Amino acid sequence: MTKTSKNRHHVVIIGAGFGGIEVANQLAGVEVDVTIIDRRNHHLFQPLLYQVAGASLSTSEIAWPIRYLFRNRPEVNTLMAEVEGIDQDARQVILNNGMRQTYDTLVLATGATHAY
Repeated sequence: MTKTSKNRHHVVIIGAGFGGIEVANQLAGVEVDVTIIDRRNHHLFQPLLYQVAGASLSTSEIAWPIRYLFRNRPEVNTLMAEVEGIDQDARQVILNNGMRQTYDTLVLATGATHAY
């Protein structure tokens, strides 16, 4: 099924970093259902990591549960899983737990890593 139970457009966002969260925030007020998939259940505000290392802040002050960030947005669903693949023909994201998440629009916001 491509549409959600409300028969609305379904946006799936892979990644709950700055990019993924910003996309979900920009969709507020738009008649779409959103599913955010991330392998972690929290968003880490990395610019303040040095303050945790220096004991100025606790980890809980810079890492927030993704569900908490969208607690007032019933159209946003979060899934903690890793993506194993994308079936473009079926418009499905294949997850490591055996689930498949159908989408109308797919946003890849997986971020970047450094090699050093």
